[in-house]
Amino acid sequence: MRTVGWPSMTSTAGDAFRDLLDSLRGIADWLDEQPLGDQERAEGFRNLAHLLACGLDHHLESDPARPMFTRIVSPFRKVQGDNPDAVYLWTAIDGRTTYRVHGRNVGEVYLSFTVHGYEPDDPNKERVIADVNYEALVHDDDGSYELVVSPEPRPEGFAGNWLVGADDAGWIVTRHYFERPEPAAADPHLHLELDIEPVEDPGPAPPWTEELLAVRTAAVGRFVHAKTQGMPSPEEQGPIPFVSREPNVLPAPYSFRNSGLDVPGAVDAHYSMGPFVLGADEALVLDGTVTECAFANVALWNRFMQTLEYRSHRTSLNRSQLELGPGGTYRVVVAHRDPGVPNWLDTEGHEIGVVFWRFFLADEDPGPITSRVVPVDEVAALPGGAALRQS
Repeated sequence: MRTVGWPSMTSTAGDAFRDLLDSLRGIADWLDEQPLGDQERAEGFRNLAHLLACGLDHHLESDPARPMFTRIVSPFRKVQGDNPDAVYLWTAIDGRTTYRVHGRNVGEVYLSFTVHGYEPDDPNKERVIADVNYEALVHDDDGSYELVVSPEPRPEGFAGNWLVGADDAGWIVTRHYFERPEPAAADPHLHLELDIEPVEDPGPAPPWTEELLAVRTAAVGRFVHAKTQGMPSPEEQGPIPFVSREPNVLPAPYSFRNSGLDVPGAVDAHYSMGPFVLGADEALVLDGTVTECAFANVALWNRFMQTLEYRSHRTSLNRSQLELGPGGTYRVVVAHRDPGVPNWLDTEGHEIGVVFWRFFLADEDPGPITSRVVPVDEVAALPGGAALRQS
């Protein structure tokens, strides 16, 4: 839809760019209509800017014929539920093409590849077409591996790693999870050893045309819209097993594998997600157990699924950072100020936010997460806290 005031004599490239600006203007108007406080509104527009940056990288610049893995999120680009303890990479692919991936594990406790495409009847909805994790990959003693991604079935007698995609596959996501003393996503010296190339050389890249720019700019607009104004409301989504709608309550961690649910992301995960709503002198106390798994962490998000500032505040804890009691028990405390006990997560003053737990490749279902809101000054006196301090 053309905004009144644009010039009547336009180019294909100009029309595409103005359409993108019109879409962004519509999202901005929609954001301004939401019942948000000053902090939340600022974060909403920051989220919009981060999504635009991500969309430009992935949907304007990424070339399926000449793929290259690039980061999805960083401390400066937080979208779609980022993770302080992980690095996520993305590249566009053509589902009709065969690719060879070379990589090496550099300390990841969990590593996976997922091939994605859009649902045939809904271009705003994503699906996972195929996946493989590091445990299933054949690799050398130094962690090196090679993976073929192809629409064709694995050739008879081929003993290497082969991931069958589909003709309509559009991109690959890789997940690299670390359990370090400091957030891996904020480490500027962390280098992932990973590259991808088509089996057949596509030759030099062709020059840009207005038509190509228009197609890719439209893809940017669709991506940003789908992650903002196009997101279904909670009523439209209906109940989600790993999501609590009740403030300060978390559901039992829920496994995606073989669940029958649409899985847009990691299929090896147990997730538990719930909103926190806390006054200035209140604390949310979470008790549970970390069972045997490849990776576990808990992080705080704002309402736009962006992690809170993890470079200068403790807003997340992975298993190596958690002080655990006997049998992997934990007590995590969410509060606006330090309650003087281990495992404090700093809300940075957010009265409303999200607590998000991840458990990957758990040997058994993680147990329930119990929760209660208490005065922050009473947290240290709660029964059970001494077990953590003595462990």
